[in-house]
Amino acid sequence: MTNGKMRILFNLAGDRNKASSRVRGYWIGEALEELGHTVSYAHVNSKADYLRLTARIARHDVVIFQKSYSRYHPAILRLARAAGKRVFFDIDDAPSRVGNPRVERTARWMMRNCHGVLAGSSALVRVAREEQDRVHFVPSGIRLENYVVQPVDTHDPARVCLGWIGNGAHYADDILGILTEPLRKVAADRPLTLRIVGANGEQRLHTAFDGIPGLTAEVIDGVDWSSPAAISDAVAPFDIGLYPLFAGPFNDYKCGFKALEYMATGIPVLASDAANHAEIVEEGVSGHLLRSPDDWVRALSDLAGNTAKRRAMGAAGRKIVEDRFDTRRIAADLEGILSDGR
Repeated sequence: MTNGKMRILFNLAGDRNKASSRVRGYWIGEALEELGHTVSYAHVNSKADYLRLTARIARHDVVIFQKSYSRYHPAILRLARAAGKRVFFDIDDAPSRVGNPRVERTARWMMRNCHGVLAGSSALVRVAREEQDRVHFVPSGIRLENYVVQPVDTHDPARVCLGWIGNGAHYADDILGILTEPLRKVAADRPLTLRIVGANGEQRLHTAFDGIPGLTAEVIDGVDWSSPAAISDAVAPFDIGLYPLFAGPFNDYKCGFKALEYMATGIPVLASDAANHAEIVEEGVSGHLLRSPDDWVRALSDLAGNTAKRRAMGAAGRKIVEDRFDTRRIAADLEGILSDGR
């Protein structure tokens, strides 16, 4: 460390196309660089990569292991600590959801033996505190310059567009199981467009909504999420952002990033009252938290018929993101955690 400035190495789970690496690695790292720190990135796919990672650690002061569950990571963590490096473990999913006992054991060992855990939700904070006292709530943040607020008056007021973004291969059951019947009921009274961005080859999403009268479905398979303009382009037609989510071991520890993306672009959010959504979406302010099919029908009908309310909720959501979830604000808080670990 030189003049209080750190050399920080992120060991990431993937490249910029992987949401957790893009949001909790590259974006945070770039904000830390703006604060004067030197930041490097690595993700490993082979034994040779692990050897290179070990060598790179020697040139850094701080190492952040993101969802690092391989059999090699404990040894690398030991070497980093023996070399006097500050070591942190970052999670935005519970390791138990992977369904592999060895992975969960490794993750818990990493949490116990690092200097601190960076957890993306209050549920993950509770998981981490089973292994480690030094647990820091670090929410996933938004790089605001990548998110353009869309002017409402460019949309067709006669046909409201409901939108969803993400990885459809992971969330098809949530989308179909929660939205199908409410959409059928609401579309019977007013024409709607449902735009799904990121189906990722999930064929059910291409056909499931075809037979619903009054509903036009638009399904886009792949998106280059690494492009700074990708999100704004994807959500440009949206009037309402949808976040259906069943409770369960995969979903309970999610960090609600989809809701943040909608809010950052000035779109009101309709979300299941699940995971950490209540920590992000302010009920009746930036959107609604919904528990039953009837809740979805009422909220969809209300917002679809009220442009002024959509505009007000969208503006409130953007303000929440600016005040609480700006990547630069999160990086400034993280700077103190990494430097002293408290």
